[in-house]
Amino acid sequence: MGAGKTIIGRALAALLGWAFFDLDHEIERHQQASIRELFRRHGEPQFREIETEALRRMLHQVSAPTVVALGGGTFIQTVNVELLRNYGARVVFLEAPVDEMFDRCRAENPHSTENLRPLAADPEAFRTLYEERRPQYRTAGLTVSTSGKTAEESATEIAVSLQLGTNQRQ
Repeated sequence: MGAGKTIIGRALAALLGWAFFDLDHEIERHQQASIRELFRRHGEPQFREIETEALRRMLHQVSAPTVVALGGGTFIQTVNVELLRNYGARVVFLEAPVDEMFDRCRAENPHSTENLRPLAADPEAFRTLYEERRPQYRTAGLTVSTSGKTAEESATEIAVSLQLGTNQRQ
């Protein structure tokens, strides 16, 4: 949460001339409810099932090179990691200081006292969750530090590191 997956994903897709897909946005569109509302209504376990089905659907439908922004908990679920591997996806972990990520989550709606991200309501809980998830995140094929970089700089680093050109597949 707050690492820059969507903004950097869009920048990477633009740089490469690829399609862009935001998993959280697709879930909200398909379920006709916000992620926060889905957590509230169904709880995290059922949300994770919805998320896996959305990922499965997206991977099945993709027919052109595509950059996908996963939700913060997507890569934690073993079934999702296997789906991504089976489809040959190249996974990138965007690493940033935890305080910076929390501030980004809080800044999304400065006029509301309710954080839009259901798992980012409390700074200590956010830090704990990130520390629990980080070992799994680090199993991604590439780790890129986003601290102090623009989205375009991070996107360029990813493209160069993965040796991606505008005509290559995912």
